[in-house]
Amino acid sequence: MVRLVTSALANHPEIDMHHYPIRVHYRDSGLILEGEVENIAAKRCAAAVVRRIAHQVPVLDHLRVVPAEPEEDGALRDEVVRSLSQESAFNDYLLCETRNGVTERIREGHNGERGWIEIEAVGGVVRLSGQVGSLTHRRLADVLAWWSGGCEDVQNDLRVVPAEKDNDGELADAVRIVLEKDPLVHADQLQVRARDGRVTLQGSVASREEKRLARLDAWYVLGVHEVQDRIQTHG
Repeated sequence: MVRLVTSALANHPEIDMHHYPIRVHYRDSGLILEGEVENIAAKRCAAAVVRRIAHQVPVLDHLRVVPAEPEEDGALRDEVVRSLSQESAFNDYLLCETRNGVTERIREGHNGERGWIEIEAVGGVVRLSGQVGSLTHRRLADVLAWWSGGCEDVQNDLRVVPAEKDNDGELADAVRIVLEKDPLVHADQLQVRARDGRVTLQGSVASREEKRLARLDAWYVLGVHEVQDRIQTHG
């Protein structure tokens, strides 16, 4: 199976195995993916490809995205904290940070506490734990962590309470929200559809760079397994 998976990865258009080789191996009856990849699209696609081939075999995605500029853990953690603090969706959340195993409160909720989020950064990996009120909050926290400079991976252990069942509308709404949060993307010029983890982006933007960013924004959203890019450029 490892040989089959490696071949499929090498033939995928989103994955550059020549410059960013992915190691695939068995451990404890599961398939492990390790290595560095160029961007979030390559990471998500690699995991999706392997899960399709592996069927019932557990797949652990340990791939890391090469950051534009590496950051020390303290700077990375501080940026994630700052992003969550400035996001109005988390105004009523208690925010905590963990340094060297010690957790401290850094901001109380503005109007009581609807939930809490603990932020930790170790070796370029951001870990989010705690409790949030919706799948949208869980996804948004994840994306804000990914957008932080120096982030190589996000371990999202946030629990949604009360539990929500995911659906196509929820996923499409989450992608729209993320596009709206990106100051470099004109979200009002784009339409989003989702079905079974497949997201379709349509519309028109001013440049290839904006098109690229919109596409990556969709890939950042948890639950997206494929992005169909039908965006036109008019610049």
